[in-house]
Amino acid sequence: MFSTDLLFVVRRSFSERFAYEGINPAFESHLGLASEDVRDMDVSDCLNGDDARSVCEAFRACLAERREIKIRQRLALGGTLRTMETIVMPVEDPEIGSVVRLIGSHRPMCDGPFEDVAEGCGDRPDLNVGLVTIQEGIQQRIASDLHDSTCQHLIAASLGLMRIRSNLGQSVWAERLCDEIDGSIDEALREIRAFAYLLHPRNLAGEGLKATIEQYAEGFAARTSLRVTVDIVPDVDRLPYATKRTLLRVVQEALTNVFRHAKATEVTIVIETADGHFHLRVSDNGRGLPIDLGRRGNKAVSIGVGIPAMRARLRGIGGTLDIRSNRTVPHSGTVLCAVFPHGLDASRGNRRRSATTIAARAGAHLTKKR
Repeated sequence: MFSTDLLFVVRRSFSERFAYEGINPAFESHLGLASEDVRDMDVSDCLNGDDARSVCEAFRACLAERREIKIRQRLALGGTLRTMETIVMPVEDPEIGSVVRLIGSHRPMCDGPFEDVAEGCGDRPDLNVGLVTIQEGIQQRIASDLHDSTCQHLIAASLGLMRIRSNLGQSVWAERLCDEIDGSIDEALREIRAFAYLLHPRNLAGEGLKATIEQYAEGFAARTSLRVTVDIVPDVDRLPYATKRTLLRVVQEALTNVFRHAKATEVTIVIETADGHFHLRVSDNGRGLPIDLGRRGNKAVSIGVGIPAMRARLRGIGGTLDIRSNRTVPHSGTVLCAVFPHGLDASRGNRRRSATTIAARAGAHLTKKR
């Protein structure tokens, strides 16, 4: 449900053709159709001719070899033509000993090195997509490792320290040293849990963007001891799923930056409407950003992956990003401002009518051939 890859399930229909059984929200946003709308529709009725031919070739190769197939293709999939990595895996029914369906994904690829993506992706959509994809994978992997491994090691160290303390006797010096070590472990655990929480995605599809950000902010405040104020207009929940996911990621990245760099005590998150656009603002009362952020003399310097990733995400939904900071004024902090079009989601009825039209055309075409 929450993967940024375009996920699908297909089955073989007739005459070496394939029909979709389902797609995930990321794929829905590309095609402009819901998963239930494309169910049992031929792949060639959902994709353009070149895309359908390329994708079906991968499906046929997977069926022939009965193993995972991984290839790079140039696909549009309802958007801009770009390089995609297509992975297809067979699902076999052990009782009949044959492949009953195929599952897989289309993942946007970046041909350049990671450093090039971070520093020079401004006007290149393929690099923007690569940057976002790389960051998604990194965030999820780090969050999982921090929670499942690093935290457990620290908890084990804390338990070991308790055993040492019980055998030290009445030494005041040793007791003080144990207190300092225990305090350092507690602080490390707090920071790691905060980072893992910031990196881990929330249940956006089930709860909506407004509720998700509010719950996310509440968890952020509990884990970081910062005071967080949230003011979001309800209309954001009418945005397309892909846009809501983009905004959630931008808010997550902004809060991560506040936690890591700002030394702030308060954060405010506001989403409001004006002039046919949504305006997102994340502001803090911290120490602000360096005056020469992103530029040193005439030579650009690296500003990490976070800010370019936010710009890339917002550019993908037709939005812009502006970061304002005045480090010369104490506690003026940093204000992140994002502006993006309304783009409110069309009704399900319109989507269903679109799907029905496609299906009707496909039926007419088959009748004509017969």
